[in-house]
Amino acid sequence: MTTDDAPESRMTREVELLWGLDASPPRRGPKPRLSREVVIGAAIAIADAEGIEAVSMQRVAKELGYTTMSLYRHVDSKEDLLVLMLDTAMDAPPPPPRSDGDWRAGLEEWCRGALELYRARPWSVRVASSGPPVGPNGLRWMEAGLRELVGSGLPVGEAVQMLVLLSAVLRDTVRLEADMSRAARATGTTLVEIEHDYSVGLRRVVTAEEFPTIALMLEEQVLEQGSGAGPPDRVGGPADELEFGIRRILDGIEAYVRAGEGTGGPSS
Repeated sequence: MTTDDAPESRMTREVELLWGLDASPPRRGPKPRLSREVVIGAAIAIADAEGIEAVSMQRVAKELGYTTMSLYRHVDSKEDLLVLMLDTAMDAPPPPPRSDGDWRAGLEEWCRGALELYRARPWSVRVASSGPPVGPNGLRWMEAGLRELVGSGLPVGEAVQMLVLLSAVLRDTVRLEADMSRAARATGTTLVEIEHDYSVGLRRVVTAEEFPTIALMLEEQVLEQGSGAGPPDRVGGPADELEFGIRRILDGIEAYVRAGEGTGGPSS
């Protein structure tokens, strides 16, 4: 097999897809009503309303009033459509560089921004990722996060590892929150009410002898804190309390860099 005959890698395919390198030259005459952007927009509208499970080429075609074959002129497969949807979902600009150079504040802002995007479109954390971002929007967010991590004193290789960790924490927390929200809606309750009911239920079975630490948690009413108050947009899910964990990760980065005396930290 010659090099020219070698199958195209998935990553190469995604770069071409997300940067429009596979697009045909524009035709003369009126702009067609159906385009790749229109297909992506319709797919995202379905996912926003019904979840990613509802998205299919057939369903998108039906929503747009076209045949499924018409969509394949603009998007080759559902796999390609999901890739395009994911990058489009990150179309909000990431935080710009801080004028004060405060990398911690910059990373906290980055995490809040990414969390807001994930919570606005929780279906995005359910799409399987084939690797690091390669699309324009994903790369902008990656660049912004790496910029702050490198600003902490980490070498870029270790900064990449920490960005993967932070991204995983954000995505998995939103995924858990979405699962809990779905269960709450099924029973006609809210996440805040579920937290309260959980505490009530545990008090019936938890004893200080068998579960001393959980008993302490119930005694200090950890789960009830903020259940009746807090900001009006409080969801009551795990992502509401993520800031504490993010700050502890940043504490670890700061301590690691200090211990390495500016060399990127000691070897593990």
